Amino acid sequence: MRLLLYSLLFALPLAAQNPALMDEVVRDPNEDVYIGKKEHIAAGEQLYSVACSGCHGPEGEGGRGPNLAIGPAAQNKRPTQIHRSIKNGVPGSDMPPYGSLPEDQLWQLTAFVSSLSRPAYEMDIPGDSKAGQALFYGKMACSNCHMIRGRGGALGPDLSNAGLQNYVLQLREGVLEPNKRITPGFDPVRVITKSGDTIEGVAKNHTNYSMQLIDRHGNLHLLETRNLQEIVFLKNTWMPANLTERFSADEIQNVLAFVSRQAIRVPSPDDAGAEKESN
Repeated sequence: MRLLLYSLLFALPLAAQNPALMDEVVRDPNEDVYIGKKEHIAAGEQLYSVACSGCHGPEGEGGRGPNLAIGPAAQNKRPTQIHRSIKNGVPGSDMPPYGSLPEDQLWQLTAFVSSLSRPAYEMDIPGDSKAGQALFYGKMACSNCHMIRGRGGALGPDLSNAGLQNYVLQLREGVLEPNKRITPGFDPVRVITKSGDTIEGVAKNHTNYSMQLIDRHGNLHLLETRNLQEIVFLKNTWMPANLTERFSADEIQNVLAFVSRQAIRVPSPDDAGAEKESN
């Protein structure tokens, strides 16, 4: 008993000096009230657009302030930590304290910021998933390049688990700004063989000696670099960059809703908050 008491007396000052250790112990019960709740996320988004978007971007993509979706500022942070940063500000940065806001608004902001770095599958993304599925395999022809559960092409990344592997911002960027980030293993390339044939596609593996290339029709080419007269890695992907000119905002949103629901292992309602379609 005495040894246990000594251990606790030693651990408490140590935890006080190390915020990370305190975060492991202290969890604000407001997390259960606000985090993941649609109405609080929506209210937080309204507050964010007024108070935060000027620095962090309209969708948390970053600007003068850090990216809140795929950067260390929010990723892997517990809601209690995010709440603390919003309320007290971040010393040594341009982030001011918002402690003058009512506590419910601080937690609504926390709910929205937390939602930015949660898997898209867990978010209630607006749109008609069924209509998005029809567009994906039909009018928008996404399946010409992207595969879901073995159905579709191989020129673009497999989207079978896209809802769990990506945040909402990443999915939206992938559709609307495909050249902003190129997925590793899908570098667009054009090669000309010594016999004069031109092959366009994506380089799966590339060394000084050989290249594995999937062409725009989905065929795999195993090429020796000594048999190539030219190799050009292209700046832009094969993903069309003008979808907003070719399709309506509703059509694009429906496809995003469909892709966001793709998960190989469907989380239980306890994990995801609510069961969603996954076909």
